[in-house]
Amino acid sequence: MRSSITTLMTVLLLACVLNARAVAGVHVTKASSCSLLKRTMARLDSLPETGPPGAGWFCDFSSLSGNRWFVVALRSNRACGGDCSNLMGWYAVNRRNGEIHSYDIAKLRVGQRL
Repeated sequence: MRSSITTLMTVLLLACVLNARAVAGVHVTKASSCSLLKRTMARLDSLPETGPPGAGWFCDFSSLSGNRWFVVALRSNRACGGDCSNLMGWYAVNRRNGEIHSYDIAKLRVGQRL
């Protein structure tokens, strides 16, 4: 009985250690960060996850992205002729944990978490 309890405790401890390593070692990819951003903005703006109806959207990754953040311009696929923009906003996605933040492109600064 004692050996089975010891084995169980060892397995549980090992599972906790492995889980902590997995969480600590998470690195968000461009594709997954774009999906997270679209899902978050769809929820906040009451839009379908596919984006604005009839237009959709896509992520335009900036060269400002660094080791910690992806800097992303979220754009719609709206046909834009003349003086208009398809920009829906600038965002920063944390590469380590996937947190979505606003991004101030004028000040080149990560803003509040969304």
